[in-house]
Amino acid sequence: MTTYPKASVGQSLRLDNIVKNLKVGKHWSGQASQHAVIEACLAKVDPLLDGLEPRGEVFATRIAKNQQVQFEEVHGEEDITDLEERYLRAKREMGFALLREEIISPNVDALLFQRQNAHLRDPDRWVAVLNMTHTKDRAYWNRFHELSHRLAEPPQLSLPFRRQLFGDDDPVERLIDTIAGHLAFHPRIFSPHLRKVQLKGLTFDLVQQIRMDYAPSASLLSVSNAVVKMWDRPALGFIASEKPKKKGPPTEKSLRIDPQARNSLARDAGFFLIPNIRVPLSSCIYETFRTGLHLVAIENTRTWTTSSGDRLPEFQVEVSAIRLNERVYGIMTIV
Repeated sequence: MTTYPKASVGQSLRLDNIVKNLKVGKHWSGQASQHAVIEACLAKVDPLLDGLEPRGEVFATRIAKNQQVQFEEVHGEEDITDLEERYLRAKREMGFALLREEIISPNVDALLFQRQNAHLRDPDRWVAVLNMTHTKDRAYWNRFHELSHRLAEPPQLSLPFRRQLFGDDDPVERLIDTIAGHLAFHPRIFSPHLRKVQLKGLTFDLVQQIRMDYAPSASLLSVSNAVVKMWDRPALGFIASEKPKKKGPPTEKSLRIDPQARNSLARDAGFFLIPNIRVPLSSCIYETFRTGLHLVAIENTRTWTTSSGDRLPEFQVEVSAIRLNERVYGIMTIV
């Protein structure tokens, strides 16, 4: 369930406009509206799934064509110059005069331009520019994020573009990300990839296999979170990194947990990890952080303790851990 921060007046108006645009109400009303908005967006794309190859990138391309969105990628200076030439000079789209200034920001993941001089049937009435200058890891997710804007929101009218900021806490962007999660790993085309392997243990080797079959451009973290949510046994995903304890000295760091995903079976079983809880030195998660080895082990969650001495509920779990840079990605599944 998504928790929304308090909305400003402008953000509240955008949320109201989304429910009006999708004809699911007149005003935003929190979780009830979220559910209705997601269902309305899924209904829009449902006809596009017929006869579709079950691959995420293929689905994104089909939605983009249906919604008249042209994706452009910026990897460097030459790409910015090319877009300025094609859209600013050749098509007289003045919003692209701001492209260079916007795209150099490390916080800007994408920009969605609504062309002011486009004809009704132009395939590029909207142009989504993906910022690939800093990382390519979010490109797959950002495609579905921008497509979710198109599906959910009314036309921008006089606005030259909308920017998508990395880590944005805007309640509208939070809603759009929630929609994007349902689209990027749509059950009708994603779940068949899981059914083929669900007799196996849930490890990162398996997640990588699913990723290459379904959406090679997706990040390992986004795929692992999607797999966890649809797995047929209680499972959760997390990131571990060195951090101080809350209200503790910033120089005293331990390997601590940032929960990422948990399926309904895990919630029903009372299976969870506490945010910022310290990883036991005996866990393969700690060993993976120390050595960089991709490890799988059977462990007992009772060995996890808080600073006050409390312990997690007892479960025998299979743990899979892999290190990427300074973080460990982990999955736990009840065995």
